Amino acid sequence: MGQRRFSSLQDVLPGIVLPATEEKRHKRPLKQCKIVQNSRTDKEKIQTDLFSLPLLPPLRTRFLPDEIRLTRISSLAATCSKETDDFLYHVADAPMASLFLQEGLPLNTRHPLMLTEQNGLGAWLSKIANYDPGDFSEPAVILRLRRVMVEDALEPDPDHTAEFASRCYLLSGNSF
Repeated sequence: MGQRRFSSLQDVLPGIVLPATEEKRHKRPLKQCKIVQNSRTDKEKIQTDLFSLPLLPPLRTRFLPDEIRLTRISSLAATCSKETDDFLYHVADAPMASLFLQEGLPLNTRHPLMLTEQNGLGAWLSKIANYDPGDFSEPAVILRLRRVMVEDALEPDPDHTAEFASRCYLLSGNSF
């Protein structure tokens, strides 16, 4: 019982302040204040102001017709040529094709446009011809665009590639 610490005496007699504990009380707050003061002035630990950073460019939502050289071609010219070229093709009905020619091709990850190479046009046109005439009342229009201009926004479409026996792509805007 004679070897009790001062802290245990303080617990028993809370009104008595011992000199050793008084020094400890003054040292601890001073040390803590110093640490807080140092962290406030340390410039490496201060977070940068996110509102002062430059804004990111807006996401692209469409390709303009002039920049991708979007043109309407006849189905005879597209299916008769056997040479491989640097173009991709899209088949649409006449009202949709005229809208694409005016406003450009949209980039949409949920409903991407399908594009194919020239040798896949015959299979695409025959697939459209197999539908009921009421579903596709307008004649099919073939649109041609430069592959190089949209290459970063293409992703492979394995389902239609197998069906058309030609490489097909989805114009979604996703880049790999």
